[in-house]
Amino acid sequence: MIGTTLSGQDPRPLAGAIRWDAWTGGPVTGQVERTLGPKRYHDRLPWFAEVVDDTTVRIAGGRQAVMDREIEFAAHAGLDYWAFLIYPRDTPMSTALGQYLESPRRRQIRFCMILHNTLTVPDETWPAERERAVGLLREPGYQTVLANRPLVYAFTGNDSPFVRFRDFLRAARDKGVNPYCVYMGWDPAHDFNQVRNQGFDAVSAYAMGGDQPTFAGLAESVRERYWGNAASSGVPYVPLATTGWDKRPRKDNPVSWERGHGYHRQEVFPSRATPPEITAHLRDALSFVRSHPRVCAADTVIIYAWNEYDEGGWLAPTRGADGEPDASRLDAVRAALGNQNSPRPTSAGDAPEAAPQP
Repeated sequence: MIGTTLSGQDPRPLAGAIRWDAWTGGPVTGQVERTLGPKRYHDRLPWFAEVVDDTTVRIAGGRQAVMDREIEFAAHAGLDYWAFLIYPRDTPMSTALGQYLESPRRRQIRFCMILHNTLTVPDETWPAERERAVGLLREPGYQTVLANRPLVYAFTGNDSPFVRFRDFLRAARDKGVNPYCVYMGWDPAHDFNQVRNQGFDAVSAYAMGGDQPTFAGLAESVRERYWGNAASSGVPYVPLATTGWDKRPRKDNPVSWERGHGYHRQEVFPSRATPPEITAHLRDALSFVRSHPRVCAADTVIIYAWNEYDEGGWLAPTRGADGEPDASRLDAVRAALGNQNSPRPTSAGDAPEAAPQP
């Protein structure tokens, strides 16, 4: 599948956005409520969050009404797909994917997987999780590229999960499915040399950190270190488009899974991206795909991120000062993707009720 046809142009490349769904309840939600609890970070809160006081927030995104409206927001902006980080089925981190699959509106946006946590489950649960992942490849609305190949992103962190990934790939092919697999790393040329024999077709990245003082500097670093690296080396590549990187909420209130990370000693983070900067950077990413068809054979970009609110990269609406969703970043995406004719999502009537106490 290819992106929407723009007036007077060839169909544009696909645009997908990463989903990290920590906002639906459970222990991880409890930790991100603390990272975004201080008043200075309330303008990053998800649109469905509730402010209790200057130090306390409640984030209850685990309702079907939240997912249904997010689908409308994403479709209005012109996004083609969400790339869900896949967690074990029976954890709160899988709630959003389940709600997407159950939504009557799911046909408005496609989806694909980012394999990571699934690759590190205990041995006794791996067969079931492997079959679940293979089953998702065959779901209606799964994003495909090239000759109808399901798009799969993955990152591993160490060598051991490569064994699991190859097992997943064998299981998929045994069912007659041939995924197009993209490894998310940090150095396109080096990464592809490392993973090309592990079953991966291309490389990309999940995010890019940085201590540049401006978003413009971060975006330029993405262009040089990621896109330029891939183009000069000629490796198959899916360009990352960034929306920011500012982990001060996690520096101030550390999360359990990132204790000791280098950013805790970082003093300067890139400035917050303005909507026009997001539009310009995403347009640059789409242009890179068009001008490098051999390198970017999958004809897609991946955006960091839909909802990494406390890490500094998000497109999904935030809670505006008036308590209403602020969708200015999605308007910026819509401008880049050329999706100018779809109606803005309704509605006060479709909005979920105030978030209850977990």
